[in-house]
Amino acid sequence: MKRGDRKSTCPMNLFLELFGDPWTLLLLRDMLLLGKRRPTEFLESDERISTNILTDRLKRLEAADMVRRRGTGQRNQVHYLPTEKAVDVLPVLFDMALWSMRHESDSAPLQSVIDRIRTDPDAYIADIRADITRETAAA
Repeated sequence: MKRGDRKSTCPMNLFLELFGDPWTLLLLRDMLLLGKRRPTEFLESDERISTNILTDRLKRLEAADMVRRRGTGQRNQVHYLPTEKAVDVLPVLFDMALWSMRHESDSAPLQSVIDRIRTDPDAYIADIRADITRETAAA
């Protein structure tokens, strides 16, 4: 986002200008915690994002240096790799998930993810970071 387009330089405002809609955070969840990379994989998520919103949010994330777009070598196939900046959002995603589990009775998390978050979140982040580093090197 361009500086002139910002409402203010308040840290909370700047965060919300990037992450203020559910789709952006859900895409990061899918990339960081579920390993999704291709647009077709994002479209399969339970939340059922539409293609036009998906395209818009991926462009926003790319412009914000949260993801990098890469060709797969196959015709018209791309995938999106989260950047270090995206990985730095993981503690926020973890806290949001734990809050929801505590306060929303119909919350249904992936137990394997929650177990890792509760056991050793720093090690989980390090594992995700290492996986993304390997993927980036191979791309």
